[in-house]
Amino acid sequence: MHTVSKFTIGLTDHIEGPQDRPSAAIYRECSDVIRLADQLGVRYAWFSEHHSWAHEGHLPTPLLYALHLAGQTQSIHLGTAIICLNLHHPLDIAEQVAVADMLSGGRMAVGFGSGSTPEEFGLFGLAETQEDERHARFEEALRVIRAAWCSQWSTLPLRFFPVPAHRSLPTPLSDLGSRCWLAVNSAGSARIAGALRFNVLFSHLRTPEQYRQYAEAYRAAGGKGLIAANRPVFVGPNDDAAYAMAKEALWILWRRFRTEGKIPATTPEPTSLAELCAHPINFIVGGPETVARQLLELHEQIPFDVANLEFRWAGMSHALVCDSLRRMMQDVMSRL
Repeated sequence: MHTVSKFTIGLTDHIEGPQDRPSAAIYRECSDVIRLADQLGVRYAWFSEHHSWAHEGHLPTPLLYALHLAGQTQSIHLGTAIICLNLHHPLDIAEQVAVADMLSGGRMAVGFGSGSTPEEFGLFGLAETQEDERHARFEEALRVIRAAWCSQWSTLPLRFFPVPAHRSLPTPLSDLGSRCWLAVNSAGSARIAGALRFNVLFSHLRTPEQYRQYAEAYRAAGGKGLIAANRPVFVGPNDDAAYAMAKEALWILWRRFRTEGKIPATTPEPTSLAELCAHPINFIVGGPETVARQLLELHEQIPFDVANLEFRWAGMSHALVCDSLRRMMQDVMSRL
């Protein structure tokens, strides 16, 4: 395990690719990255759930993929960022996670979230709900998962998922709950994470000020777990080379965000690299010194325990992605 005094390193991959590219090829490419990450000492690897190419994703079952990679790695903790819990029955997810964690030797780091796209809700015959109801369902689903793992149902009030009291099998390792995470994109979800004692996954779409607000809500609700801050990153041999290598990927991502509405459609195209990398993309690009400095600056603004980084982006070759990961773990980490 590679650790430093300030934070450890994780990575998230949304398993994205062109719609007509074979999914098996994308899985193989991502698996190469994760095996390399394991060798380099990355602590966590998380994978996202997307259906029918939502957000260009090719992976509807991230837990299955994480379990597959557990057999190809030695120490890296593998999981989901996230399982879209409101698309599933929580008892089914509780049982799947318990089995996966047991088979992986306790290396699962599973993340849950309440959101999804309207199209994905429709695929499952589900209607979108208002935030209050979505959070209520999400919190109850998490309580069902916790109850299933310890078979403690007697005092659990259930409105959305009336699961009869029973003994669930397999009985997971006692620390499984403490190794699980919640995606936090609002003060409401931060309070749920704190009250139920989950670790926290922030999104790269959020600002440091939003990170602070959510962290305060999390701690105020009783949260004492880990916080993971998320940023896209590319590490080149030096600043000029990094900017040249990442330029195509940055433009692809910026224009995609504008198409998806994350950037207003009337926004003119950036005229500088700083504008191109700015919020809401929040992309860290540079040589090892620059990347180390920007990560430390983010950590000073909002202390976090895990730098959850995204290395693989459209417009970057597989070789570029692997080189960037190597520089992160060998050159950036030595500067921290």
